[in-house]
Amino acid sequence: MAKPCIISISPATLLLALGACGSSPDRNVGQAVACALDGTEEFVDRCRLVEVGEGRDTHFAMRHPDGGFRKLAPAATPAGFVEFDGAQEASSWREGDEVVLVIGTDRYRWKEPLDE
Repeated sequence: MAKPCIISISPATLLLALGACGSSPDRNVGQAVACALDGTEEFVDRCRLVEVGEGRDTHFAMRHPDGGFRKLAPAATPAGFVEFDGAQEASSWREGDEVVLVIGTDRYRWKEPLDE
């Protein structure tokens, strides 16, 4: 007969695990976005746009596969975003049915609307 497995989890680990569980899994996982980082030419579906905060404090993070990210704020631009902290100015435009957002040497591209 197999013995039961007992796992010990610290309160801090439990809080981190529970904090990762939001009311909507899609909000934590985010939307896949094609990106060309650090000046590369080719767009690859490897970035994720994730909503952060709630209500008036809502902003977004464009997460990179290496752990880097860009903080974005909603704005009346073709992409619907501007750089959150203003360290580098974001620019965006439409190319057919796609939107391109550029911040520094990083480029992001997606079809509109992003939330579908």
